[in-house]
Amino acid sequence: MKQIKQFKFTDKAIKALPSNPSDSNVTELEVSDTLVPGLKCLISCTGNKRFRLRYSYQGRKQSISLGRFGDITVSTARDSAQKYRVMLAAGVNPRADKQAASKLTVNAFFYDHYLPNIKKRKKTWRDDQYRYDIMIAPTLGHVPYQDLTTLDVEKLHLGLTETINKHGKPYAPASCNQALMVIKSLTKSLYGLNLVDNDVSLPVKLYRLDNARLRFLNIEEIKLLLDASFSYVNKSIAGYVALLTLTGLRCSEASNIKWTDIDFEQRIIFIAKTKNGSARTIHLTSKMLTFIEQIQPIPENPYLFAGKVKGQPLKSARKSFKKLLIRAGIDSTGVCLHTLRHSLGSNLASNGVSLRLIQEQLQHKSIFSTQRYAKLTTESMRQTSETFSNLLT
Repeated sequence: MKQIKQFKFTDKAIKALPSNPSDSNVTELEVSDTLVPGLKCLISCTGNKRFRLRYSYQGRKQSISLGRFGDITVSTARDSAQKYRVMLAAGVNPRADKQAASKLTVNAFFYDHYLPNIKKRKKTWRDDQYRYDIMIAPTLGHVPYQDLTTLDVEKLHLGLTETINKHGKPYAPASCNQALMVIKSLTKSLYGLNLVDNDVSLPVKLYRLDNARLRFLNIEEIKLLLDASFSYVNKSIAGYVALLTLTGLRCSEASNIKWTDIDFEQRIIFIAKTKNGSARTIHLTSKMLTFIEQIQPIPENPYLFAGKVKGQPLKSARKSFKKLLIRAGIDSTGVCLHTLRHSLGSNLASNGVSLRLIQEQLQHKSIFSTQRYAKLTTESMRQTSETFSNLLT
């Protein structure tokens, strides 16, 4: 019977492998694991079985011993092989220095292993890289990852609250939490690959935040904002703010709209992928089309809201948005671009639109996210009190 040379290693399967025939042309029979590239089990004529990792380094084929089956398990062999593969990704030959893992820094692991992996599976990987580069690397990047401690992570999280950002202000608790989440994901990956004995970020707690946005624009303020936007000289910015106001789109969803996503005949915009991973269709109203029709396409830029960089979408409109609020005579305290999304949900809820329809409009994955927009306005509560009092007269 022909020997299977490649399969998913298990302790039971390895134990069941027969000895290499004594008349074989090779000293040891070699089989490969399908889960970890390069992981081999070599079986001798006497039935001894040992694990080995085969790899290429600088164009040369090399290998390193992992241990004898019985002394170590398949799981242990895989963990060791993964460690060495991470070292290879960082440009270190594990055969030349088995202790090299202890010299690899947090930076080396992030850039050579973690970042390439999240690029394949995370849409917002650029945000993680930015937070790592700006908020984490200057403090922890040089630390060997095996020396990283919970205290290091906690000090960084706390220290960021006193660190001045590019806007000349200390990082807000929410921003500090975002940086901590990057570290938590990083150390979880280290632990999952068995490169460290403990997930050192796990005990560090996020700051408690009050995410309830009490400020939103009422209908009159929205009308003033749209009027100010319509007369604004930069039609791309005006259209961007107007679309956010009228649709409740997330900023990233709006900025990534391309001209080819718009069907003017059907009056729809198709967004292939939202934050929650699903596609959605925006039905364009006459008011929305009025703003879009003012925008002139930029040659060699496919985006509806073109940015300053050639071929790239609009990255930020915060400064222009503040100018529009001032022109409209709106108090900007507590107002940001995301307030427009919140305002749409709040105003729809206050005017009797069901939470289910608001959830669909805002593309919330869970109805619990939509419930924050169901808060009654002060006037609504006043009317409710008056209604009940009138019942008693």
